[in-house]
Amino acid sequence: MKKMALVFAVAAMMVMASCGSSAAANKMADEMCAAMEKYDYDDPMSIIDAANDVNVISKKSEEYGTVTEGQLKKAMMKKCPEGWKKFDSLKGK
Repeated sequence: MKKMALVFAVAAMMVMASCGSSAAANKMADEMCAAMEKYDYDDPMSIIDAANDVNVISKKSEEYGTVTEGQLKKAMMKKCPEGWKKFDSLKGK
C-alpha cells in the first residue's frame, strides 16, 4: 500500500511533458531531494512521508510540467546523488 502511493506519484510525474528549463529542473530537484531525505532504507514507514511529498511535487504542473525525467535526474545527481538513487530504486518497484 505504501509503495503504491509512491508508484502513483512517480507515474504522475512521468506523464509530464518533454521539454523543460534547467531552472525548473533545479527547483524540482531541490524539492525531490528534500522528499528523498525523508526516506530511510531501514524505516519502511518513512516511504509514506516521501511519497506524500513526491505526490505534492508531481501536482505542480504549472512549475514542473515541462521537466523531463532526464533533466530531473541530471539535476538530482548534482544536488543529491543518494536522493536520486533512492528515487530510482523506488520507482522501479
